[in-house]
Amino acid sequence: MENTDRINENKTKKTRNILLIIFVIIPLIILSLLYMNNKTFKTKINTLLERMPGFIGGYFRNSPTEKERQMMKSELADYYLSLEPSVAADKLYIIKKEDDKLYQDIIKLMNSISSSKTAEVIELVRKIELRRDLLVSIYDEIQFEKESLLMGEAERFEGRDFFTIINEIEKRFAKDQNFRDNLPYVFTYMDENQAVDILFYIDDSIREEVLYSLNSSKRNSIENKLLAKRTKQSKLEELSSLYEAKPINLAVEEIGNTEKYTIEELAIIYKNMPILKSAEILSNVDNEEFIQELFTAIKTEEQLLGEETITKEIGKSMDFIGEYNSKVNNLVSIYEKMRSDKVAKIAEKMLNNNSTVTILEIQAEPVFKISDASIMVDVLSKLGNKSLAKIMDNMNDRRASILTQELAKPTIRTDEVYISEREEGEDINKEYDKKIDDLVSIYENMKPKKAAEIAKNMINNNTTAPIIVDIFSKMQDKNLSNIINEMDANDASKLTQMLVR
Repeated sequence: MENTDRINENKTKKTRNILLIIFVIIPLIILSLLYMNNKTFKTKINTLLERMPGFIGGYFRNSPTEKERQMMKSELADYYLSLEPSVAADKLYIIKKEDDKLYQDIIKLMNSISSSKTAEVIELVRKIELRRDLLVSIYDEIQFEKESLLMGEAERFEGRDFFTIINEIEKRFAKDQNFRDNLPYVFTYMDENQAVDILFYIDDSIREEVLYSLNSSKRNSIENKLLAKRTKQSKLEELSSLYEAKPINLAVEEIGNTEKYTIEELAIIYKNMPILKSAEILSNVDNEEFIQELFTAIKTEEQLLGEETITKEIGKSMDFIGEYNSKVNNLVSIYEKMRSDKVAKIAEKMLNNNSTVTILEIQAEPVFKISDASIMVDVLSKLGNKSLAKIMDNMNDRRASILTQELAKPTIRTDEVYISEREEGEDINKEYDKKIDDLVSIYENMKPKKAAEIAKNMINNNTTAPIIVDIFSKMQDKNLSNIINEMDANDASKLTQMLVR
């Protein structure tokens, strides 16, 4: 029973909806179409609606009738024909843009009154339209030409060296406002890495203005790369201090070629090292092409930073060191052919004189001092171990002890003098160990009695005792026992205690 009532109710609703569509919605659609397309029907409806009270009646009473609208159009047609054709064309162009149907209606009315003048006005309207299109075309063309010029400028910047471009930018930036305004756009079109390199070295105020004018995405990208470049620069400057402390042979292995660093990176390292240290390293590099390429890179870096070049001073120091080393090598060759006792006497005399005999000055400052003692140490250190052992056999104990100490010292040069001392650090330890190994070979080739006499002198000195202990601790047992046999009981006991410690 309940289901039957529900079915009847649904049928009733469906019937009601169908009747609503047939008798209300469809008639309204038909009336609306008639109203829009039939002027007579529209006029009658408007007249009927004008009689209604309230807002609806007021709206239709105040709206112009079709006859009134036609009269307005006629008046407008007469008015435009009374104007100068160019003025009428300007006004009609505005109407055409806003309401093309109204424009067509007015033109028809104007044509019915004066076809010749109307034709003239229509032609002027068309010219205005063409002129508008031409304006857009010209504007676009100008923008394209401007963009092409900026891209050409960017390409020109990329094709020249940084120093020349930076000089040009700084000069033009100060004098040419148009160039100043366009400069950020030029950097936008450039390869970003090259733009960063130029901005890194350019005047601070120009860099800040250019960055400020870039869009945020481009600015952030360039600023990040500038920060990375500054960080890298700082690390290379820190490496300069590291290589300043390294032994020459180790420094040559790492910065005497382009295997580990680029030539531009090496330029920063060498530029921040003391001139003498740079010269000492490069004096041991047997690659003239590399040295010239490095000097060019150093000069470029100095130009970009506005600094005076140091390459002349490095070259001068290299010549001095080269000449000195050549003379030392000649002396080595001579001494190896002389009698050991004769060389020993010369060595004793020269080791006793630490007075400076030659000075290399850089920028009016003494940076490389040579004495008789330093010359003799350099010569003897290059002799073969057996030859040096024979010479030390003929030297007095004190001088042989001093020579041993000098030969064992790791050597680091500073801007003023040699600084030699036992230091912690892997490179220093390596150099010291190598020198100790050489001295082991020398002492093993000496007469045991002479080695014992030198050892006696050294173990009683707090400075030299660690050196002789390091030498003896690496000697073969047989050779060491022969030396200890030549020492008195007290000295032998003291040496034994040191060796155990």
